[in-house]
Amino acid sequence: MKNYDVILFDLDGTLADSQEGIFHCIRYALDSKGISCPQETLNKMIGPPFRVSMKEFLGLDMPLIEELIKLYRGLYETDGWKESKVYPQVFDMLKALKGVGKRLAVATSKPMKFTSLMIEGLGLAPYFEFIGGASSDLSREAKKDIIELCIEEMAIEDKSRVLMVGDRLYDIVGAREAGVDVAGVLWGYGSKEEMEEYRPDYVFSSPSELAQAVRSAK
Repeated sequence: MKNYDVILFDLDGTLADSQEGIFHCIRYALDSKGISCPQETLNKMIGPPFRVSMKEFLGLDMPLIEELIKLYRGLYETDGWKESKVYPQVFDMLKALKGVGKRLAVATSKPMKFTSLMIEGLGLAPYFEFIGGASSDLSREAKKDIIELCIEEMAIEDKSRVLMVGDRLYDIVGAREAGVDVAGVLWGYGSKEEMEEYRPDYVFSSPSELAQAVRSAK
C-alpha cells in the first residue's frame, strides 16, 4: 500500500451502520404516498443520493421525489439517525490512524445537517478534521463533488496522498472521478462481487485490517 497523508471516509456503511433508520424513514415516506417497494429494491437505495436512487430504482418523477425526500428528512432528523450504530473496531481504527498523524475527514452523500447530527451524536467528531456532506439542494450531491470539497477545504495540494474509503460502487466511481485512490470495505452494504466489478485500489474486510495496512505503508 502507498503511504497516504489524508484518509476520507464514507459514513453510511463505512463508519456507521445506519441501515435500520434509513429503511424506517424511506418506508414511512413511501407508505405516506401509497408507493410499494420490495425489500430487495430498498436494499439498493443505501449509498447513492436519494434523488438518484428513487428515480433509478422506483422510476418516480422529480416533483414526487422531492415530496418523498421532505417526508423522509422530517422523520430522519427527529428519530431515524438515532438508530445508527458505529461499526465494531471503527473507534480503534480512527484512534490508530490519528495516532500516526493521518489527517481524517468524512466524505458522504448524506445531507450535511444529518451528517453533523450523526457524527456528533455517535461520538465520532473528535477524530475528524473536516466533515464533508451533501448540500440540501442539488448543488453538491455527487460523491466526486464532496471529495473535491474536502480536498479544497483541507488545502490538499497532492491528490496522490489522499485515500477515499467506502463500501459502495458510488465511493469507487466518485474517487476515480475526483482523481484519488480508493479502498473498498466489505463490512458495509456493498459486496465482494461489487468490489470485483468496480476494482478499487484496495479491499479490506475489517477496520483493523485497514488501520494496519495504512499504518504499515512506506
